[in-house]
Amino acid sequence: MKKNLLKIASVATLSLALAFGMLSCKKEKSDVKTVIVGTGSDSKLYCYLDEKGELAGFEIDVMKAIDELLPQYKFEFQTFDFKNILLALSAGKIDIGAHMYESNPERRKNYLFTEYGYNDFSKYIVVLKENKDVQSLKDLVGKTAQASTGSATGAILQHWNEDHPNEKINAVLTSALTNEQVVAAMKNGTYDAFFSNIPSFNLLQKEYGGIFRLVEEPISTSASYFIFNLDNPELKKDVDGALKQLIDSGELAKIAIRDLGSDTTQNINK
Repeated sequence: MKKNLLKIASVATLSLALAFGMLSCKKEKSDVKTVIVGTGSDSKLYCYLDEKGELAGFEIDVMKAIDELLPQYKFEFQTFDFKNILLALSAGKIDIGAHMYESNPERRKNYLFTEYGYNDFSKYIVVLKENKDVQSLKDLVGKTAQASTGSATGAILQHWNEDHPNEKINAVLTSALTNEQVVAAMKNGTYDAFFSNIPSFNLLQKEYGGIFRLVEEPISTSASYFIFNLDNPELKKDVDGALKQLIDSGELAKIAIRDLGSDTTQNINK
């Protein structure tokens, strides 16, 4: 009889322990907040679909590394055209914008930026190799230059034309173009120039046999940042902390070398 009572007590204790464990597990899971990251899927090196149809690239890998350092969050990715990411962020459909965003006064009015840049995103003029005339923005006066709608380079072109009403550049702002589209437009003379950062330029040169020339001086020196709505400072603070860990540990530099071919992080936060 005593043995049976002990057995019943043991089973009851085990059942309570299991039940408590399940409740604890449920509580832990309920404490994890889902964060929606808005990004693109058509930017080689940075955010694109790999051969398995899965998101890949530097932006994605940095976000995943940040997620691993923040157990209170679970990051999920949604893809948009570049011009629609900020619209989705403003509408509350996503929590983080991750698509090589550069800082400018207009964006700073509407969004929070990480305290630290995570990638050198300085922009350069790109022309055909045989074009020796273009050495600066001024040399594009009267010529046609392509930039993406909503991009920092698009804003630079617009500001140039506002400041130089008698020396305008024919600025063509388009949705994000594939490398194939850019190359075709440059070859047939639709565009005289476009803009690129160094890793993307190096990839383009490799793919198309070195047909372009990068103008030596950048038209903008900047870094890229993750962005948040103004009413989400806690998420920004947590991402800042994780990003700082990646920078200090050297992990961010390793991701850049692996994904972009060089350390594009070394001078941006100095």
